[in-house]
Amino acid sequence: MPNNNNTIPQGWQTKSLGQIGTFLKGKGITKAEIIETGKPCIRYGQIYSEYNYFVKEFKSFIDETSAKKSEPIFKNDLLFAGSGETLTDIGKCVAYIKDEEAYAGGDIVILRPNSEDSHYLGYLFNADEFKKQTYKLGQGHSVVHLYSSSLKNVKVTLPPLPEQQKIAQILATWDKAIKLQQQLIDNKKQYKKAVMKKLLTGEVRFKGFRERWRLKSLDEIAIFKNGKGHETVVDENGEYIIVNSKFISTEGNVIKYTNQNLSPLNKNEITLVMSDIPNGKALAKCFFIDEDNKYSLNQRICSLKPKTGTDTRFLFYLLNRNQHFLEFNNGVSQTNLRKDEVLECPLMIPTIEEQQKIALLLSKVDCEIKVLENELISFQKQKKGLMQQLLTGKERVKN
Repeated sequence: MPNNNNTIPQGWQTKSLGQIGTFLKGKGITKAEIIETGKPCIRYGQIYSEYNYFVKEFKSFIDETSAKKSEPIFKNDLLFAGSGETLTDIGKCVAYIKDEEAYAGGDIVILRPNSEDSHYLGYLFNADEFKKQTYKLGQGHSVVHLYSSSLKNVKVTLPPLPEQQKIAQILATWDKAIKLQQQLIDNKKQYKKAVMKKLLTGEVRFKGFRERWRLKSLDEIAIFKNGKGHETVVDENGEYIIVNSKFISTEGNVIKYTNQNLSPLNKNEITLVMSDIPNGKALAKCFFIDEDNKYSLNQRICSLKPKTGTDTRFLFYLLNRNQHFLEFNNGVSQTNLRKDEVLECPLMIPTIEEQQKIALLLSKVDCEIKVLENELISFQKQKKGLMQQLLTGKERVKN
């Protein structure tokens, strides 16, 4: 990765990848060859979908016959995804840092370094400046390919081996902190899931609440509204957020905008996904509307406005991925919930006071999760900034 200001840090050298090591090519390993146990392997799609920086454990295995037709990989090999549907998919690299015998499937480009530190290269080859170079090498349209003949000419600026190792150690420390933070988030989400199961079924109740819960249909406690199509009015500079399936399933992280609020949503309404692919994760996922004049409801998404006597937050937790809706998924064809199927959803409803008590506790847990997630984002940004400094020599480390 050449230094941006064309000044090579003292003691560093610029080399092409062809000078760093030897290129090889993965072979074979179709999806049909994958078995539960056997010889570890990695397929090209797993590089960009299941691994980051390093291969520390395997998720796929093949038998002896398939292994003989494949390409063996060894500790310190660098594995590039040679195919992908987008430029961001191809060229992603992971360093294989295990001693275990393993195999690389087709469309994986293997770089076997001569003497450079593979941990360092695992970080370097995933840095933004390096990826900008690999994006330019992609060939094809519907499927993009990357070849060793192009990769071998890519140039990087490398520090001496001791400095490579020190930089890798520093970045690994950040990785450990990020992993620990993710574990804290996962643990908190598991706690929330367990608490929800008990509170939303009445298995555990707050002190002082004894009144019997009542069985009601969703139709009795909420007002239903369908969305409208926005395909022709999408505008990346739009004022309103389109509440569609992708927006809800990613919890608001993937956004499309429009300047035409075709189906306005108001604060405290609940939106619910009514269509999804077989065994999809979006069906019946809900999103809570937090303010007026901000969102527009897309087609195949419904909004539900709670009637008097129903707490909005409680209903949101009760409806989100509710089993009643998930049972319409047959695992074969797309699920398309009808209005009547949504509104006939049976719900056990406590008094409004108990609803509010339950919703308050779960909202507090959500806030705790949000704080942890924001901290994780901060760690990731700090690490990215540190990578930019260390991998370009703008900031030097002491041996």
